[in-house]
Amino acid sequence: MAWRSMQVPEEISGLLTDSSWTDGAESKLVAAVFKVGVDSGEEKEKGTINNEQLLQTITQSGLSRTVHLKISYVSGEEVQTLPGAKSPLQLKKIIHEHPAWNGWISSEGDLWLEQKVNDLSTLTKKEAYIGVDAFGNLKLFKGPPVQEKVLKTFFQMDMGSLKSSLPESIWKELHEGIRVQDIEEYNSVLSTFSDYAREASEHVMQNKQ
Repeated sequence: MAWRSMQVPEEISGLLTDSSWTDGAESKLVAAVFKVGVDSGEEKEKGTINNEQLLQTITQSGLSRTVHLKISYVSGEEVQTLPGAKSPLQLKKIIHEHPAWNGWISSEGDLWLEQKVNDLSTLTKKEAYIGVDAFGNLKLFKGPPVQEKVLKTFFQMDMGSLKSSLPESIWKELHEGIRVQDIEEYNSVLSTFSDYAREASEHVMQNKQ
């Protein structure tokens, strides 16, 4: 079955944290951490500002700052922390090198730059599976579901309706894990099974009553 050409429902937004994607070799080059799904918090606290305001703040303060580069994907986020505190001149250069990124100064005084990408991360594409756990929760896994390396939880499904509506081959594939390697496959799988989300099923039943 081709898992493509569908859209992700808005309600599918639950994310879990996992740092197991981090490449050890990369971490030796820079102080970096890869996280799936949890916002750093600084953006919500301070809010992003335009580059002109950001440059003005950096100039007026004259402070050296730690820099974090965050790429937010559909499946989670990657955060890279550059080594060492950067001088105001270095900070301005970094901002100019990332003109389309959103920026803000955190409560700790660090500079954050974020880019949003409507795609799966390269690391996710390597080993991502969508499957179901023993409790009927649809999840994103690193590797097959049997390994229980959960990266992200979407929603709980009405397994009774699912089993009675779909072919046995799809039921089996769901338990073994559906390999997703790009955004089209990811969206298609979520769209297909969102019809069997428990909240959606209960809403349909209430409407019938």
